[in-house]
Amino acid sequence: MGFSTSDTIVAVSSAPGSGDRGIVRLSGSEAVQIASLLFHGDEFCDLESIPGFTRLVGLIELKECGSVPAECYLFRGPASYTRQDLVELHTVGAAPLLAMIAEAAIARGARSAEAGEFTARAFLTGAMDLTEAEAVATVINARSDAELRAAQKLKEGRLAQRGAAVAEELTTLTSLVEADIDFSEEPIDFISPQEIRARLHVLVTGLRDLLDRTDAVERLSSIPSVMLVGPPNAGKSSLMNALTGLDRAICSAVAGTTRDVLSAPLALDGGEVRLLDSAGHDADPGLVSALARHRMIHVAQQVEAICLVVDLSSVQEERTDHLINAINRSIALVVANKVDLPSQRVCSEVIKKLSATYGCRVVSVSATEDIGLQDLRDELSALLFENTPIDDDVVLALTARHRGHLDQCCRAIQRAEFVASEAKNTIDCADLLAVDLREALDALGQLTGRVTTEDLLGRIFSSFCIGK
Repeated sequence: MGFSTSDTIVAVSSAPGSGDRGIVRLSGSEAVQIASLLFHGDEFCDLESIPGFTRLVGLIELKECGSVPAECYLFRGPASYTRQDLVELHTVGAAPLLAMIAEAAIARGARSAEAGEFTARAFLTGAMDLTEAEAVATVINARSDAELRAAQKLKEGRLAQRGAAVAEELTTLTSLVEADIDFSEEPIDFISPQEIRARLHVLVTGLRDLLDRTDAVERLSSIPSVMLVGPPNAGKSSLMNALTGLDRAICSAVAGTTRDVLSAPLALDGGEVRLLDSAGHDADPGLVSALARHRMIHVAQQVEAICLVVDLSSVQEERTDHLINAINRSIALVVANKVDLPSQRVCSEVIKKLSATYGCRVVSVSATEDIGLQDLRDELSALLFENTPIDDDVVLALTARHRGHLDQCCRAIQRAEFVASEAKNTIDCADLLAVDLREALDALGQLTGRVTTEDLLGRIFSSFCIGK
């Protein structure tokens, strides 16, 4: 892709397909002028004389289909996403209509934007660094709550801030080491090897901690799965429907209604999970039942947690034990369903026995009467997300590129730390120290985009969608 910022670009910026609202975005020195040829405000004002951060209501005039209602959002550079004049035309979200508006803008002097070119301009004009620009794509493509939170923190500049703090300390140390070289003939000791080593150790410890505690984008994008298992007619399907609010599973008093593994999204306080409902495990010799058991056991080996659902009014220990042996996995949580049916005394006795048998928490619920469902949601959230530091600054959506440059920086700092530990005086190792410190600074520069190449930028922004 080209990286010129002098021309005016246009693209459809709303999601592909039809919707209630669609957006056509322009950026560049002629963005306002071109928009004024298409959009006419209800108050008959001159668009080119309007200040930034202004919303206007009016019409877009097109030869092909006449006038369509629209809104114009005008942003003046440098107080805009791209630090250039930027205009967004909002109208009916019909894909053919949006394409006609973009083509009309091109006919009046704009150029069709390439993938990621709006964000590339934001980077090239200094509105954001490279880590923040990459975070835009991660936010757009986030597939889980955890990935979205981590990407938002990256977009807010958390990684850039950490990198800037390390770079500032490395720059200070480099200047002191190079001062020792410049004034080697003078009896001046700007900094001792011991102090250099101590300060470098603090830096590398912080960076390694960041790498060790921060998930990669690939892991953050995965949504944890929890599977409901249990004997037939324990109420797994009713429980799944009650928790998710979806009639995903067919509920019936006839045992064995569910034959396949069903899936539905479940929103918890800690994030989104995938709730799976499996076929009830029994000893039916029929082919369909055997296939259902095989499928259930196979999926049970891959999920993050297993929840055993039992009918509190009729606990069948033999069938339950046979099920646990078949899936060969520990139970994370026992759900004692139909708590509304037996007496309170019977409930307490059975729950104590279940807890002792499986060594885990037992949550009593009634899927049909909405009893204990919030407690179950809280238990599932704690089970799947309690070790995830949601509000911790170190949870960032790091890409392989980020991790590579951070690791390169760490290795350079560790080499400098070793050199300093072997020297009695700074001047004895100043040249080697300066080389390693400069390499560490260069790695940080590549991380944030201060040091980069057009090929690297092309690969990064080509992964964006058009209009972003």
